[in-house]
Amino acid sequence: MNTTTFQGRINLEKVKTLIPYMKSYNKKMALGICSGTLNQVFSITSSALAAYLVGLAATGGSAEKILSLFWLLAALAIGRTAMVYAEMYLVHDVAYSILVDYRNIMYRAIERIAPAYMLKKRSGDIASSVMADVEVLEVFYAHTVGAYIIAIIAPLTFLVILAYIHWLLPLVIFPFLLLVATIPFWFSKKASQQGKEIRAKLGTVNAEVVDGVQGMREIVAFGRGKSYLKKLENGTYDLGRSQIAEGKRLGLEGGLINAAMSLGMVSILAVSSFLVLEGTIDSALIPTIIMLSVYVFSPIVDVSGTARNLGSIGASAQRVFSILNTPTPVEDKAEATSEGPIVSHIQYNKVKFSYNPSEEDVLKEVSFDVKPGETVALVGHSGAGKTTCANLLLRFWDVRGGSIKIGDYDLRDLTQEKLRDMVAVVSQDVYLFNMSIRENIRLGKPEATDEEVEAASKLALAHDFLVKLPQGYETNVGERGVQLSGGQRQRIAIARALIKNSPILLMDEAVSNLDAENERAVQKAISELQKGRTTLVIAHRLSTIMAADKIVVLDKGKVAEIGSHDALVKKNGVYSRLIASQNIGVLE
Repeated sequence: MNTTTFQGRINLEKVKTLIPYMKSYNKKMALGICSGTLNQVFSITSSALAAYLVGLAATGGSAEKILSLFWLLAALAIGRTAMVYAEMYLVHDVAYSILVDYRNIMYRAIERIAPAYMLKKRSGDIASSVMADVEVLEVFYAHTVGAYIIAIIAPLTFLVILAYIHWLLPLVIFPFLLLVATIPFWFSKKASQQGKEIRAKLGTVNAEVVDGVQGMREIVAFGRGKSYLKKLENGTYDLGRSQIAEGKRLGLEGGLINAAMSLGMVSILAVSSFLVLEGTIDSALIPTIIMLSVYVFSPIVDVSGTARNLGSIGASAQRVFSILNTPTPVEDKAEATSEGPIVSHIQYNKVKFSYNPSEEDVLKEVSFDVKPGETVALVGHSGAGKTTCANLLLRFWDVRGGSIKIGDYDLRDLTQEKLRDMVAVVSQDVYLFNMSIRENIRLGKPEATDEEVEAASKLALAHDFLVKLPQGYETNVGERGVQLSGGQRQRIAIARALIKNSPILLMDEAVSNLDAENERAVQKAISELQKGRTTLVIAHRLSTIMAADKIVVLDKGKVAEIGSHDALVKKNGVYSRLIASQNIGVLE
């Protein structure tokens, strides 16, 4: 098997993965294919009849016969109009319904594999797959599946009609039909390469644009507008060159297809003329034969156009299914529980973990506990394993060794829904969605009443500034909450955690980016939030650490020390050196 054939098979394998998603729409697609087939039949029949009427009139046919056939021609024209509408409506209804399904399952897949998958991909590239790559698949469902079936049925029907006129005619045109049908597959290797290259470069350009839009403040502040624009221009120019190369291939394929079709038409005209001269067929049939020959090629030329795009379709399918088929990092056990209250006692027992099994462990037999109602601070150098401890508590990944328990339950014995319901998170980088403040707070409890939202905001010390905004709680915060200050965003995040009312609170450097005034306000709100809750804090600021009941010091993935601030300072160990080097904040 040569490389081109092998590559063509790979390309078709990618496209075949799209077929099972049509299952729910088989009946509607079948009706669309029937409508398309009838459209072709009515089209060729009406064209052949019109050509025959011309020939009949030119050779002196009777007016009565011409008139009787004219009404049949009118009926065929009306029938074709109805079938064109039915085909376009049905196949596009199916195609866009499937695209809706794809996007929904992709959203669920991204939620299922996040955040592990997100660490390896750029958000703009993922957005490109969800939107642009899925959109490309419309070509397959609306213009390929049914068209291929029609391209088999319709030409066979027309070849039978030609054979009825004379057995030699289909034999003359068939080799050219075969040639037109196979030309796209000559270029399948290059089509697959170009399709993959273009989709990848388009994803990169989309990612760069998203980065530029989200980071516009920094680009402007550092005067990097021209250099970033140049970067975008280079990426766009590179994408354009790949698209031009694809256009050249498409042009060559189209030229060869048109050449093969023209040779077929010339051949059938020559043979038909010879048969007329021999007296084998009536000269009035010449227009009909020519018209039949055109329509024999027509469905195959249509699908050849889509076949030339199989490279892009296959590449888009591959990018879509790379998301859908990504293994889930964590899965619920069949016997996992979601029942009853669980004591909020967190226990890390000789926990081992690495993000890549082939790499050194990030956590090495880490053991500590957070008793119900207790606040424990995790401190250590960057890369010591603090955030990894938090990620494992949320079960974004599963431990490689040891265990993490809440109460008497290993996290793996709880459903993810139950676990996430038990933990409220306030992080350093607060993400607010581009919607109202009220709806952003309700993210913690979607069914919360307006009164509950305002009560949580008051406890978070956010109510006073919220009611002063132009639309109060209905104020849209803008993308990522750009309309608000850092301290305001943090207090909304605290209100969101308060309204969730979970027994466990996880705080990831929640005040590290705030000035002293905002920190004092947020710390006061945090104090309200911590009441009665088991709290695990990742902190750099000494003021936050000193407020903890217990401090766990991590060093190179191991627990180096555990104790209170005063006890650890007196010990003069890792914690003391951290303070001395000001790696965890400024002594205040």
